Amino acid sequence: MFSPRYFRLKFVFFVGCIIVPAILAFRLIVSLFQLLDYILFPGFWRKEVKQPLFILSNPRSGSTFLHRMLEKDEQFTYLSLWQSLFNSITLYKLVILISKVDQKIGRPLTKLIESIDNYFFKGWDGLHKAGLRYSEEDEFLFVSSFLAPGLILFFPYIHEIPELYCIDNLPPKARKKIARNFRLSVQRHVYATGNQVFLAKNAVAGGRLGIYHNAFPDMRAIYIHSDIIKSVASSLSVFSKPWSFHSPNIYQNKYESFSVVEMVRTNYQGIINYQSQFDKKNVFDIEYTDLVTNPEATVRSIYQHFDMPISTQYEAKLIKDCIAAKSYKSSHNYSIEDYGFSNDEITQYLQGKISSQEILVNT
Repeated sequence: MFSPRYFRLKFVFFVGCIIVPAILAFRLIVSLFQLLDYILFPGFWRKEVKQPLFILSNPRSGSTFLHRMLEKDEQFTYLSLWQSLFNSITLYKLVILISKVDQKIGRPLTKLIESIDNYFFKGWDGLHKAGLRYSEEDEFLFVSSFLAPGLILFFPYIHEIPELYCIDNLPPKARKKIARNFRLSVQRHVYATGNQVFLAKNAVAGGRLGIYHNAFPDMRAIYIHSDIIKSVASSLSVFSKPWSFHSPNIYQNKYESFSVVEMVRTNYQGIINYQSQFDKKNVFDIEYTDLVTNPEATVRSIYQHFDMPISTQYEAKLIKDCIAAKSYKSSHNYSIEDYGFSNDEITQYLQGKISSQEILVNT
């Protein structure tokens, strides 16, 4: 990004002077408060997290839709974006205290956060509602240590660093440390929010299922099967969206966009390859088409497979959500051809019939 061909002051300022320092600052601040957790809440690291439930899918394949239906069930606890940013029991308590004070003085901080959400997340309108207060993936727990495919939003050349797509391939010592940190992160959240079942979703976690499984050997997983080509097309549109702001000279270029294709491929193959490692009773496959055409029956089948109870309160919420879902129409338009690819070459690449060099030969 600093070569004469690609160099842009906007990229240096936005990514180099805002994004990277912000991530490092968050990590430093949160690490200090996490140390306080050991003093103020010394029992958290002994907190038992039983059978956490993870929703896995290709990007843009209904994981958010399913997660936001399940999260209304009070037996689950889940990460909102601010909680994944401030993963500390002490910070959780501090935020709750500040929120109570804010309510008493006219909600100025709430209004400020709403303005921040409207400004920074407006680009995702029509995709899914995003913001600091909304449920989100566990991705930032990994982004903060620069070990996540989500970094592709800011760095278009992630495919040149394949370790970020598949941290399961890192040396054993590194994997053990990452798994321990992830387990502690979830323990902090469950300790702070109560004894509910931890619910998470991630659409780019195929390369770190070994990390998840090492952290929680009894974990359960829902895998949403979907059209991989449509997932690639939609992902190209979503994940390259910030590039049009900070690096417009590479937006929709074929070589740079290949990072997104490789991210989807690695996630897809990682999930398929790792499923055999799970106990069959802890994995449940659903079809994307079933989820969107009959979400109520799909959710009920999930509860039945995992032998989870459905309360009357949640049942009413589920029915209401499913009625609302029928009137939803996506405003997200996308095409593989916009990025210089064809359906045929992407299909052949995903099937292993051609190499990345053959795809990129004419870039």
